[in-house]
Amino acid sequence: MHGLKSCQGSRQNAENSLTDLESAVNAQLPNRIATWQAAHPGVHVVTHSQRANVYTAPPSGIHPSDSTDPLLMDDWEVGDPGCSTTQQGDPCTTAYEWRFRLAEEVNRLFPAPAKNVILIGHSNGARAAMEVAANVGPSGAVNTHDWGVQGRIAGVVTLHGVIDAIGSSKYNVVGISSFEDSCKFGDAISGFGDSCAPGNGFCEWVARVDASPAADWVARNKRALMLTSWGSCSPSAWTGNSDGSLPYDAQASPWAVGLDMTPAPGQTYRQAHGQRYGAFCHSDITDASKSGHAAARDAARDRVLDWLFVAAPRVANMGSDSTPSIGFNQSSATFTMGTACPTGEVDDRTTSGTKGLGIDVVGVCKHPGFFDGDDHPITLSEFTVTNGATCNGTYRWTQAHDSNNNHAATFWWKTRSLRASSSELLGSLPTD
Repeated sequence: MHGLKSCQGSRQNAENSLTDLESAVNAQLPNRIATWQAAHPGVHVVTHSQRANVYTAPPSGIHPSDSTDPLLMDDWEVGDPGCSTTQQGDPCTTAYEWRFRLAEEVNRLFPAPAKNVILIGHSNGARAAMEVAANVGPSGAVNTHDWGVQGRIAGVVTLHGVIDAIGSSKYNVVGISSFEDSCKFGDAISGFGDSCAPGNGFCEWVARVDASPAADWVARNKRALMLTSWGSCSPSAWTGNSDGSLPYDAQASPWAVGLDMTPAPGQTYRQAHGQRYGAFCHSDITDASKSGHAAARDAARDRVLDWLFVAAPRVANMGSDSTPSIGFNQSSATFTMGTACPTGEVDDRTTSGTKGLGIDVVGVCKHPGFFDGDDHPITLSEFTVTNGATCNGTYRWTQAHDSNNNHAATFWWKTRSLRASSSELLGSLPTD
């Protein structure tokens, strides 16, 4: 599933955006399937891949009176003439049309009773995939509009997904304008699609609507693989870590597997969710002319295949703790992570987090004032972790890097689980 395409010519062929990734995955499927079938005698695996194009998909027929061309759906703003709209997501807006047409594409490419559908989306296509899988309605709430395909979707993979609402004050766009204004003026936006300015409806949708609840619902009720990235990408629309087009921590939701740290306003750091699959820019995965394309394609391929055939974890428990200032070589209190695995799940002893199998712990060390340095991520070696057997554990922090000052800190943690029936996604899917 492609992302935003701003030029008319690109929209006509948008389905080709992830062709290289599709080919790379398909090339390795026979060996992966053979190995898996040998370990699961009596089960025969059949796969089919298709590429969606929402620009050329059957439209809803609900459009502004001054914008009748279906290819122009990215322009459909709240308040356009001929529409009764109050929010992105109402019929006659860009958000509604993307969701409607993606559901149409799923039904066209995988007509019922086909099931076990895996949606793989890049950028805005990742956002739409999460929203359709979670039955997001006009208000952005999950399970408030039946798009008719939720029951046949087994999971969603996102690549550089526009998951968070990037018009919020949480993110600092380069320049003096807000993201939405910059987007509508065609400024400070690079890599979303191509050389043409994005549509105003698109700018409203990604600026105002938070797709995190949808992504969280998929992560907790189906399976989600949210692949994120930041790199040395120029030009960049954002301060701090980004892939050029998106802030690093806007690319996944809190219940995504994976934890990292990223710079935040105020010379500090905050948590970033999801799994960083490499140091890639936004269009590396889709543009074969980019120097990072082959590496991005192969890294994504390997992550997707391992998720299908090795392990598809989910977040079992997560939380945050803080400690007051402690001195050099002193330790914080010991904090507890989780208590039990979700029903039907077992402790993840397969995939590695930041601090061992099935465990992620990150933190920020606080350096107040103007003369003793900025806040910084805590070195992982300063954490001591015990890994429990039921999606639980404990951790403590030892301040071992500054012999001259005391420091407070804030921590974030997650534990992971796997389905008891099968650690990999494939083994837990219904068969015919």
